[in-house]
Amino acid sequence: MIIWSQGVRLAGDVYRPHDSIDGHKLPGILMVPGWGGNKENVGKNYASYFAEAGFVVLAFDFKGWGKSDGPLLAATKLEPTEESAEVTLKATHVRKVVSPFSMAADVRAALHYLGGEPGVMSNKLGIWGTSMGGALALVSATGDDRIKAYVTQMGPVNYSYNLKQLPAEMMRQAEAEAARGEIPPYPGPESESDPRLRGYPDWVALKQFEPLATLNRLDAPTLIIDAEDETLFDPSKNGGLLYESIKGRLPSRYVTYPGGHYEMYQGENLSASRGEALAWFVKYLN
Repeated sequence: MIIWSQGVRLAGDVYRPHDSIDGHKLPGILMVPGWGGNKENVGKNYASYFAEAGFVVLAFDFKGWGKSDGPLLAATKLEPTEESAEVTLKATHVRKVVSPFSMAADVRAALHYLGGEPGVMSNKLGIWGTSMGGALALVSATGDDRIKAYVTQMGPVNYSYNLKQLPAEMMRQAEAEAARGEIPPYPGPESESDPRLRGYPDWVALKQFEPLATLNRLDAPTLIIDAEDETLFDPSKNGGLLYESIKGRLPSRYVTYPGGHYEMYQGENLSASRGEALAWFVKYLN
């Protein structure tokens, strides 16, 4: 199915219990993939598992990733028109950009799609995000009262700390150069910095991304899952900080599992962490 986000078609999949009854509404869960993730992996390992437990679950690809369309960058200036008009043009189909504000808009669009899905209790939604998806899910969880349960798995929610090595003045210079057309408007291979991470990061946008800025508006019971031997960021300044900021104010739980970031997606860690997440959704959505 197609989800529209900022005028771009996103690809999505809806998962339902195999024994769902027509006309009977169920709570919904939105799955938010991580940096370079896709709906296929999230769907196979998590969405189908949650669906069989009695939820309607939506997984999707961010714009420019997987089976979703990406933005189009016209090769030349378009002729001005008074109204919208069909045009024939040569353009670049932009792919694999990691831009948190664009991705946050995709999460919001997918959440609205799920809330409008037949058979979904639109005022009883859960949101689950892994890796960068955990931070993106937090932005929606603090801004939508339909979300009644939030699960973040290895979410780097503290970008101001995680990217403290990037000087603000350097970021301003990059923005000025982009505005003047001196550097490409979308990042490409020149922005890559870590071979473990796919795609082309928009470092200026990532530096400005502050999921914790609206933490005071978080009302959803929150489950935080981290890897004990995380190497992509400091868990104590991300998931740990998130937990310390909300415990006592709202229902919350902080759980860690042995191993590194990518070991969470396999074996016993996969089984245990998704079981923990499912128990959280059952408790707060059912």
